[in-house]
Amino acid sequence: MKIGHILCCIFMFFSSGCAFAPFLVSPIVTGVLMWKEGEARKYYKDELKTIHRSVILSLRELGHPVAEDKPSKQGFYIVAGEGSKFKIKLIKVKDNITEVRCRIDFMGDKPYAELLYAEIDSNTDVVEYDDGGRPTKGRRRLRDRLGN
Repeated sequence: MKIGHILCCIFMFFSSGCAFAPFLVSPIVTGVLMWKEGEARKYYKDELKTIHRSVILSLRELGHPVAEDKPSKQGFYIVAGEGSKFKIKLIKVKDNITEVRCRIDFMGDKPYAELLYAEIDSNTDVVEYDDGGRPTKGRRRLRDRLGN
């Protein structure tokens, strides 16, 4: 009788979905943010340099000091926050497509990752100017895109 209860519990454990077996499920996609094994991933239709600037600006605005910011063979690797809380990889997929991978703490913190990505989204539209006064990132204004 005890073996039947144990087998029933095992069956319930593996058939109950994501709540009890988070390491056995496939990636979870919410909107355009993909969450896999404690790491959030999102693609941007912008150059690597623009996204790098947006990530650094977003971390500063959220009050997390950047401890490490170094180029890698794929793009950039950033460590930020107290106790190396954020580990962010920027990967150039194509000329105008950049992937941003972010792991917060050891197991990941999905709500905080969503906050960071929302900050990055808002900072990609910020236009900066070079020494000559020319914009370093050309992006049409919303009014121009709507045809008004």
